[in-house]
Amino acid sequence: MSDAADSLPSATPLVDVLTAPEATLVDLVLGIPGAASRVLGLHGLLELGRLSPHALAQRTELGLHDAQRLLAALELGRRAHAARSRRPRRLRSPRDIARFFEPTLAPLVHEELWMAALDAHHGVRGVRMLSRGGLTATAVQQTDVLRAALEMAATSFVLCHNHPSGDPKPTDEDVELTNAVEHAAHLIGVPLADHVIVTPAGRFSSVLRR
Repeated sequence: MSDAADSLPSATPLVDVLTAPEATLVDLVLGIPGAASRVLGLHGLLELGRLSPHALAQRTELGLHDAQRLLAALELGRRAHAARSRRPRRLRSPRDIARFFEPTLAPLVHEELWMAALDAHHGVRGVRMLSRGGLTATAVQQTDVLRAALEMAATSFVLCHNHPSGDPKPTDEDVELTNAVEHAAHLIGVPLADHVIVTPAGRFSSVLRR
């Protein structure tokens, strides 16, 4: 009598995800052999992570749920990288601020404005997203900024937002908001230390120190 185990289908060999090529990982996430050639042939991983599920599905001929599954895996990887990246503990310069916020903001295709509340030694007391915008702009009221700074008991604070276009030059709206917040923050004794713009390619600029 033959062993019953002989009649069972052989198990699929496990993949070493730490050493597997990108194409293998994409096929593994999607469960669709050969899908990686359609996905990676059109876009790199960074570009893929910046697409919406509908845009990814349309460009790669994936189903919408498969596109969403792949983007979810990329987002988990991005968050893991951000969690373990060596961010500066003290934000003393525009470069420090850019390095602190780049893992969160640089990959986005829309603009977001974030605040870091600082203590007396420029250490980060807390962070908060203040606004999420569209492709080209984010809108926030200066009262929202000041309220967040007070709620986080900031001694001072910094702002940071992204320009998905890749151009770190402050817009007129960036300058107007920064000047208004700087003035109002001075009046309540919680100064704005800086406002930095980051981009996908790693370029950055300071609105206050332009």
